[in-house]
Amino acid sequence: MGRAFTVLVLALPLVLILGGVEISAARDAIVFTANQEFLSRIYVLEMDGSVHHYFDYEFYRFCDMVVVNGELYAAEAFAPRVLKVDLETGELDVIVDDWSLYYFYGLAFDGTYFYVDEWDLNRYEIDGTKDGTASFAEAVYGSAWDGSYLWTLGDENVVKCWDVSGWPAVVRVAENDFTPPTPACRGLSFDGEAFWSAESIDGALGWIYSFDHDGAVLRQVREPAYVGWGACVVEGLLTGVDVEAETRLSLSPPSPNPLSGGTTFRFFLARPARVTLAIYNVAGELVDTVLSGARPAGEHEVAWNAGALASGVYLCRLEADGRTATRKIVKMK
Repeated sequence: MGRAFTVLVLALPLVLILGGVEISAARDAIVFTANQEFLSRIYVLEMDGSVHHYFDYEFYRFCDMVVVNGELYAAEAFAPRVLKVDLETGELDVIVDDWSLYYFYGLAFDGTYFYVDEWDLNRYEIDGTKDGTASFAEAVYGSAWDGSYLWTLGDENVVKCWDVSGWPAVVRVAENDFTPPTPACRGLSFDGEAFWSAESIDGALGWIYSFDHDGAVLRQVREPAYVGWGACVVEGLLTGVDVEAETRLSLSPPSPNPLSGGTTFRFFLARPARVTLAIYNVAGELVDTVLSGARPAGEHEVAWNAGALASGVYLCRLEADGRTATRKIVKMK
């Protein structure tokens, strides 16, 4: 079992009184995986894309995900594993651990079996027992099951349709294929009505997309940080009223970082606020103010040049409405 450093946004329960019966409210969440070098994150987002909480992991690279009975499973690319993720604590349980293979990217579940792509297509029972391999010469970035067919997203920028009812024979249903929203999409999931995927773009925040069987975009929200890989929806994951929601802010890692000259900061405000974005040295001394003033709700981006600073480690601190967020910056020569 792996352990994660957990960052939680606290919530108070919402209780509705109907006929004398107390009913707690619940709402859906987007789960998003993202990676940067040897660090990986699993984000839990509100449906508008704002960050509810996230978990940090070192030496993991989470790729595709699937939701089974309200629980999240993720494929891991650094090692050929399928991991069950506790979205309250961030803890990981290994379900599939097949070191006869090299890596896992795509992950789907048909109600009985996991389908995991390496160079071939491999099938496992939900307890991790292997149920054979099908010849499958496809490079797959994500997989999903829509109740009838297995769908894969690969390097050809096509979401392909497959009939796996005759396993281990896998038959292409090419007339159902379609193009995803952008060539940068990675990961594929299906929420019962629509597909979900996330863009993977170096040095920039992409979009999380929901789209139909023709590839038409139904919803899109901005990724919170890092280089994205996949997205899915967990129904009823969040309960109660998030009393922090009205003042929530998030500060994404600067890009590039480490840096020698310029970099860009991105942050999110849930409501209008007076904002200060400042740079401090490790002794806590203010060395530069990047931004100070009122800003509207939403996503913001500001460029900063560190060319005059000496090499070393600095902290970027965002303050708004009495709340703070901090990121480490490494200045190179």
